[in-house]
Amino acid sequence: MSTFVVVGGAGRTGRRITERLASGGHRVVVAGRSTEPPLDLTAKPDPALFVGTEGVVIVAEPPKEPDAAEAAMHGGVAAIAEIAAREDIPVVLVSQIYLTRPAEHPEMSARIDARARGEQALRESGAQYTIVRPSWLHDLPAGGVRVEQGDTGEGRVSRDAVADAVVAALFDPSASGKTFELYDDEDSPRPDWPSVFAALHPDQ
Repeated sequence: MSTFVVVGGAGRTGRRITERLASGGHRVVVAGRSTEPPLDLTAKPDPALFVGTEGVVIVAEPPKEPDAAEAAMHGGVAAIAEIAAREDIPVVLVSQIYLTRPAEHPEMSARIDARARGEQALRESGAQYTIVRPSWLHDLPAGGVRVEQGDTGEGRVSRDAVADAVVAALFDPSASGKTFELYDDEDSPRPDWPSVFAALHPDQ
């Protein structure tokens, strides 16, 4: 039985990730401000929480206040990435689309910019990582999914599809070092994740 830490694992998307890992026979540590042990991404995380785990998922929503968003989605992600690199723990970060085009949503620009800096800190940390960028999230069941790279698309995606992609990436080395976006697409099949990951371009 492997142990995984899901930061934000009590949220609507995180709960789905936690359930999939637990149903696969794994031990899951759900980490957040109201969990035990607690983890506040705006504060320095305790490295002991991650030691001995097989993987970390970060699926936290950014705070609305710009300074708190920066502290959590940049500083907090960077701190976990540093621990993961030191302990050789793979990380899957759930981010969002629009990170390369924040001007399209100026009302969210501070949160988008903080996420972008967190992504880059993870890439530069030396940790094994995968970055999943969902489009607008919804709670309906997953259907066909379109996978893209380059952050140019628009659309929505099921939280179930995101959870499926995250869990698949945790167990597939071919997802390492790659960033991709997810969209619902009724004309696409449900993904064969190993084939999808193998076809993706690695980050530059």
